[in-house]
Amino acid sequence: MTQITGTNQEFLEILRGLEAIKGVQGKAFSLLVARNIVSLSDHLKPIEKEAVPTEEFNRVSAIAHQHAENEDAEALESLEEEHKDLIEERKEQLKKVEELLAKSTKVKVNLIREELVPEEVTAEQLLPLLKILKD
Repeated sequence: MTQITGTNQEFLEILRGLEAIKGVQGKAFSLLVARNIVSLSDHLKPIEKEAVPTEEFNRVSAIAHQHAENEDAEALESLEEEHKDLIEERKEQLKKVEELLAKSTKVKVNLIREELVPEEVTAEQLLPLLKILKD
């Protein structure tokens, strides 16, 4: 394993890129993809937990969604006014998550040698993984 430096946002993008190609064939490649998914998921789990909205927020959000679908701007505005504190808490929570994602950190990953990358992988699929590819 190799320790690499980057922001949590970069590691999240790498994780998403790995998730997008996890169905690609090739034993050695698939093994490295799976190990990196586990490693990055473990690293990002605390941030993921931090981002989870409260039950109360989810409940109010579902009601707001119904009002929006019904194009009931008045009811939506009233709901937002009634739950101003809850909305503000959620904004603060998301701001903290953004700060955590912007933070530079180190993660141990398995670098993927270019010769292990299967032929059918596209440049679009590889773009988010450049940081963990090696010659």
